[in-house]
Amino acid sequence: MRRRTWIITLVLAAAAVATVPLLVYGGPGHRGFGAFAHGHLQEHLTKELDLSDQQKSEIKAIFDEMRKKNVPYHEQMHGGIASIVQTLIDNPADVATAQAILSQQTQAEDAMKANLLTAASRALSVLTPEQREKLGDLVEKHKERWHVRQRG
Repeated sequence: MRRRTWIITLVLAAAAVATVPLLVYGGPGHRGFGAFAHGHLQEHLTKELDLSDQQKSEIKAIFDEMRKKNVPYHEQMHGGIASIVQTLIDNPADVATAQAILSQQTQAEDAMKANLLTAASRALSVLTPEQREKLGDLVEKHKERWHVRQRG
């Protein structure tokens, strides 16, 4: 019984790891750190920061490039969970192989995060100092609202 509980826990933990990119990078219906890259915040920030057409196109190009770079990592993340589960179904004792697949997913997630940080840095460099300051104020207001929701 302990072995079965341990395997179920491992599979659930692997599933949780696989969902992190959606929470971090956003996706359909999600508002993660990468929501700007997915367009959820673009309209709002474009208005708030008074972005020029050139700034909008440069930022869009930066995040389009990031999304293209992350395609193989997304595919690896989605296929990884199925591989972990199938590995353990085929041989419940083959934890080493399941761990290796999980490690590959972690590496893919780290690469996606690195690509996102690079894109965010490049996008922020497109903004004027005044726009970055205003963005900082908007982020602070958002954090305050988020903390209030978490407490309430």
